[in-house]
Amino acid sequence: MKYQMLFPGYIVASIALFLYSFTQVDLSLTLSSSGLLQTIQKAFQFVGFYQRTASTALFLGIVGFWFFLYAIVLRVTKKGMLSMKHIWSIVGVVTGLLVFSYPAFSYDLFNYIFTAKTILVYHKNPYEVVPLQFAGIDPLVAVMRWTHLPSAYTPLWILLTLPAYLLGFGKFLLVVWNLKLLVALFYLAAVRGVQKVLEAVEPTRAPLGTAIFALNPLVVIESLVGAHNDIAMMAIAMWAVVFFLEKRRLASWFTLALSVAVKLMTLTLVPVMFLIHHKAVDFRKWSLVAIMLGFLIVLSRREPLPWYGVWFMPFVALFPSKRWLTILFGAYTLALLLRYAPYLYYGNWNAPVPILKWWVTIIPVAIAIIGILLRGFPKVGIRGPNAG
Repeated sequence: MKYQMLFPGYIVASIALFLYSFTQVDLSLTLSSSGLLQTIQKAFQFVGFYQRTASTALFLGIVGFWFFLYAIVLRVTKKGMLSMKHIWSIVGVVTGLLVFSYPAFSYDLFNYIFTAKTILVYHKNPYEVVPLQFAGIDPLVAVMRWTHLPSAYTPLWILLTLPAYLLGFGKFLLVVWNLKLLVALFYLAAVRGVQKVLEAVEPTRAPLGTAIFALNPLVVIESLVGAHNDIAMMAIAMWAVVFFLEKRRLASWFTLALSVAVKLMTLTLVPVMFLIHHKAVDFRKWSLVAIMLGFLIVLSRREPLPWYGVWFMPFVALFPSKRWLTILFGAYTLALLLRYAPYLYYGNWNAPVPILKWWVTIIPVAIAIIGILLRGFPKVGIRGPNAG
């Protein structure tokens, strides 16, 4: 499939995802005072909340189409038929369309908004008050989740959200888009960071590795639609690696500290940074191992949330020659996205949703593992650019 066909394919996929996101607008939320737009909003909500079979089918179809395009992109990029310029043009159009989507599948963005509002409007410390205290004052509380707890976000992330809130001038949609733009910029920074690392360590496969990360459907959905701050953490972490490769050690350490200050997960990379600064070790391998250990620690305490996939995909992308690794983690990102489907169908988290979520997580990964083993277990490894 040529670029001339893939590019419009991604436009169609992005528009479909953009439109579907509005089927998930919370029923207590009104996006516009325009009567016409309210009618359109209700029509989308009707599909999402009252036609759940159709909504789930649409979701599965859209996710399936995204993964189909992803597989094609990786295949043709590996053959040298897609250049870095082509990949960036796809990334650009996807970002431009999805930055205006509704933050479906998550309520985190509303918590970002309210935390900023707590400081700028109510002049309160978000670590000392809980949103429920404003239930009779602020209608946004009705849309939020975890309203009985103070802010869980780090001071640096809260600081980053303040300009986005101020530049919204009190207009809800403008504030939403500003925050989504902020997260989208971090997504683009992460893509560029992955590209620069690959150009330093495996330049001939840099386009493939960049595509593995940038166009992974989970990364796209959780960053550009869900607008999770995990992508900010990982973007900064990747630039810490860039600075390390450029032998700018102080900048590397400072940037990694900023990443940890956004979200604590990249704290697991600190031992790796010490190791690679003092020994000639494979930083790619140990970075992936470290972030996966952190991921497993989190899984020992709670169920996997789809946006956790953003943690490891940048490091998976640094092994573009390891087809088995791309297949395994690609299958897992598919599984994480499929965990939304039972909720979309039933509209709650009660039985049988938990067991269905477990099955949709296990099956894609199991199929991927079987395929990898059938292809040849002795080839499985993450050492050296030409193995696997």
